[in-house]
Amino acid sequence: MKILRPYYILIALTSFFACEEKQNADLVIKGGKVATVDESFSIKQAVAIKGNKIIYVGNEEAVEKYIGQQTKVIDASGKFVMPGMHDAHCHPYNLGHVEGEEEEDNYFSVGGSKDLDDLVAKVKEKIKTMKPGDWLIGGGWDQNEWPDKQFPVHDKLSAVSPDNPVFLYRHGGNSAFVNAKALEIAGITAETPDPFGGRIYRKPNGDPTGFVSNMGNNMVHKHFPKPNKPLEWYHKKYLNAFKTCNEAGLTAVTDAGIDSEHIEIYKSMVDSGTTTIRANVMLLNPREGDLEKQFRDVRVLNYGGEEMMQVRSIKMYYDGTVGSRGAAFFEPYLDDPERDDNIGVTEVPVDHVYKVARTALKTGMQVCPHALGIRANSEILDAFEKALKENPIEDHRFRSEHAEVVTAEDIKRFAEIGVIPSVQPVHCTSDMTFLEDRIGKQRCKESASPWRGMIDAGLKIACGSDFAVESHKPLWGIYAAITRQDHLGLPEDGWYAEHCMTREEAIKGYTIWAAHAAFWDDILGSLETGKLADIVILDKDILTIAPKEILTTKVLYTIVNGKIVYQMDRQ
Repeated sequence: MKILRPYYILIALTSFFACEEKQNADLVIKGGKVATVDESFSIKQAVAIKGNKIIYVGNEEAVEKYIGQQTKVIDASGKFVMPGMHDAHCHPYNLGHVEGEEEEDNYFSVGGSKDLDDLVAKVKEKIKTMKPGDWLIGGGWDQNEWPDKQFPVHDKLSAVSPDNPVFLYRHGGNSAFVNAKALEIAGITAETPDPFGGRIYRKPNGDPTGFVSNMGNNMVHKHFPKPNKPLEWYHKKYLNAFKTCNEAGLTAVTDAGIDSEHIEIYKSMVDSGTTTIRANVMLLNPREGDLEKQFRDVRVLNYGGEEMMQVRSIKMYYDGTVGSRGAAFFEPYLDDPERDDNIGVTEVPVDHVYKVARTALKTGMQVCPHALGIRANSEILDAFEKALKENPIEDHRFRSEHAEVVTAEDIKRFAEIGVIPSVQPVHCTSDMTFLEDRIGKQRCKESASPWRGMIDAGLKIACGSDFAVESHKPLWGIYAAITRQDHLGLPEDGWYAEHCMTREEAIKGYTIWAAHAAFWDDILGSLETGKLADIVILDKDILTIAPKEILTTKVLYTIVNGKIVYQMDRQ
């Protein structure tokens, strides 16, 4: 009989216990309906996690072997388990709030104002609490919700705020309503010409009305006082936004445009180990200077080592919004009361888009222009094509942020060039109330949020919300994507419902397709062995419930990197 030597026995025992240890998961989720969002959108019953990675996805019986004495087990019986959701276009800083410091947050919401008088009344009360000279910065108003649907004129606003500059973003953020004091500080008078890529709206006598759009908006914005806050204040603001996101089932965000100072704040949050959201961060287009140096200076992949942050994209503002009649079209708006030749604006020349794209290809960066209108999308595609002919990098994943009104011809070019539509389904259901007035039924039918045509062309649509312009809740976006209805279920058959996404497609838009748009699809976006463990558990099966029930579906757990970052209090 062969006798094993002691060191062979030691090796065997070591291997045995190593295997046993490997089998023991840190967290197991079992008993639920697990939508893996893998290639075949397969449905499983259980997930096992060790550390920050998924080690098993399969049936409930087989997962038992991964459960040890120290394994935490979540019984998801009757619940819906899916990959963590990713908002592919949002603005977390604007969602955050430092508790107990309303004055210090310096953002005053006038959202929901019924008309101009209602907005003015709110400002009047707020001004009473402020010192003369202090800026009142806020926004959220939308003239489309007012009875007359007209852009405001500043006289009433200026009368209640003679000593304080007031700047109120219109819903969408690309235009603003300002008072006489703000116009004075910015030096905007009847003689001031419209800036390139912007517009100063005027009274019949030429005096400014106080409504400024796009680069006209920036003429005032650049005079804002710079915040004088400690780093901890910014951490609180961002982390409060992330907490709010986790509660809604978000495990990742794409921050659609910040400066280098805020990029350093993101890094410091990762360094501190406090962030609970993965952040794909876009550098706001610097517009001037040495673009190559600036792109190389900010580019970073896998900052901190756990894929919690990266900067590999450039956000550009190209055109405006449809709501303010600033989105760029080849044909004029049909309902502009001041001009019958308004085709929208572009904030930078198309040649600048080409220069940014050319530099991005050279430095390994992704270009993500804000492009809503037909002309804007056509022109950025022209610039991309020119840059790519010079430097034909196949996997560039350039994007169009919003891609709201796009022709069938340009959808084909999206697919041919490899450009990703980054859309916000809730924008469609917000804008449907006025879009036909702006551009006509024919253009709406053919080109407004044409998701079906995009998907049929083979495009992977990245879905987001543009919060805090719209709600941060991704389930509301999924509802909008599959119904093209408001929360009352109107219009009854959906707004040009032939462009709806299926439920599976909408879920992909907020998971694997959003991950693809961030170059993360090999590690995130689906529940597969070896991928990072970002998971959400919902109380209802959003694949089968009535569409309106999606709006009230609750998030029970949100898991990031294998750790529970949110658990609903059931008491």
